[in-house]
Amino acid sequence: MPQSLFVQVKASGLKLCLILLNRPFVPLEVDFNNLKTINRNQSYILSSGDIDFKKSFKFETLVKHISPDTLYFAEKTGYQKIVPIKIPLSIKCKAGYGYRQPVISPNLISIWGDTVLIKKIDTIYTQPLNLTEMDRDVSENLQIIKPNKDVYTTVSETNVKIEILKLIEQTLILPVNAINQQNNKQVNIFPSKVKVKFTSLQNSFDMKDSSLFRIAVNSEKINLTTKKTPVFLSASPANITLMSIEPKEVEILIIKK
Repeated sequence: MPQSLFVQVKASGLKLCLILLNRPFVPLEVDFNNLKTINRNQSYILSSGDIDFKKSFKFETLVKHISPDTLYFAEKTGYQKIVPIKIPLSIKCKAGYGYRQPVISPNLISIWGDTVLIKKIDTIYTQPLNLTEMDRDVSENLQIIKPNKDVYTTVSETNVKIEILKLIEQTLILPVNAINQQNNKQVNIFPSKVKVKFTSLQNSFDMKDSSLFRIAVNSEKINLTTKKTPVFLSASPANITLMSIEPKEVEILIIKK
């Protein structure tokens, strides 16, 4: 049986703040005589109408979802361990939109069963989720897919929340650095700075992250005819998508010291 429940509630901002002030919450008391059962009383369905959340929250609230929503009782023979939950996920946003890292709750699951079966399992997957043309946040409950009927799990589903945000185009003027530069040679770059265009999720890029960019040229790969070499992005913040670097090439002049 899980040690905690994930409860999604609907309330005003003020009430939510007051509820959170009661953390840590008083443990829930569940009367199994009031719960609906399946599988010959081995599984109990949790419902907000059958559980008194007011004792824990100190306020009346509208409970929209409980996870896990079913409690399973079975003889834990063999082996038990905790493994991560992964979602086969495909997300395609509308032009001009992107998404943050999906949040899975719960993201871990306890499994148990025959020792040979359980030791081979390092991940539990959910049903696939394919999203297209996304321009708004999404929250979905997904069924856990058991790899074998003799594998038991503490939850039957998990929730994934994905925040969809507008992409913001930004421009920086950054210096160009030479790599593979020999100590006895001076490398001069013309122009010494380039214009970098990129996109980032709304409110996700801070100007202090500019120091994480590194624009480079390889001083050993110069076109002997044009005396130029391509400019490339060798390092950047994790939350950006490069659009262009202008100019794409710079001129290199190498002088022996």
